[in-house]
Amino acid sequence: MAHAQVPKLHGYGVRWDTDARCYRVRNEVTGEWLRSSSGELASFSSFCAAFSAWRGFEVHRRLGE
Repeated sequence: MAHAQVPKLHGYGVRWDTDARCYRVRNEVTGEWLRSSSGELASFSSFCAAFSAWRGFEVHRRLGE
């Protein structure tokens, strides 16, 4: 997937890629996309799996930290 196509994705953090029919994960703080070990954009077939990956990829400060 070319970078020109990435902005078409909708959502926050976990985004649905309509062309590839899968979820993608983006760190909204840095703008970085989660990639597989081969360098391709990581893809997830379920929202739950993508959301779990996003929580680890975009770390948020917790109360008291």
